[in-house]
Amino acid sequence: MKSHSKPRSKSHSLAVKIAAVITSAALLGSCSLIASEDSDQAENSAQSVTEGMQRVEEGRISLEVPADWEETEDFKPTENGFTTSWSNADKEADKEPTDVIRLSSDQGQGPTATATMGYFEVNAQFRTTHGRDFELGESRDLDIENADEAKLTTWTTNEKSGKTLHGAWVFVSAGSGGAAGVEILALTLSEEEIEAIIDSVEFDPRKSEE
Repeated sequence: MKSHSKPRSKSHSLAVKIAAVITSAALLGSCSLIASEDSDQAENSAQSVTEGMQRVEEGRISLEVPADWEETEDFKPTENGFTTSWSNADKEADKEPTDVIRLSSDQGQGPTATATMGYFEVNAQFRTTHGRDFELGESRDLDIENADEAKLTTWTTNEKSGKTLHGAWVFVSAGSGGAAGVEILALTLSEEEIEAIIDSVEFDPRKSEE
């Protein structure tokens, strides 16, 4: 005697298909939610700025400067590669800046941060590009995300009025495609304020240079 299995009803098959669709939709929704949360967290993290400061950038490199600083509109690229400048100049009061920060996405003075720093140190010491009273201070490596090399050198020189100018260079690179750079020139910023600005430096080698 042959036994015959009963064919499943159409309603049962339809219910299974609906359940599968609902499960897939739930999984996709869950994945999308996680991806969205991760994206939002990353965006919020990248956008967080210290109170009283603003984040400014030039291509691959960015940092925080005081919120009342302004970009120097008529700044022209320097011979040693800096392409933008921010300062505490007060145009309305016709006040010259006492503190200036210059930035460059690609310094153009060497393939790496180490090579670029060497170029600047040698020129400042032996070619008096930063005055005859130029003196090197501290040199150390920095821990900057996305960078293979990140170098810091601090220095001092005398400004034309005779006041001591405190300076710092930061150069950052990934691979051998050139270094992004920062130059700090400060008459009134404190050492703590300069250090905070240096600590705020971020580097994104994926950004195209403008």
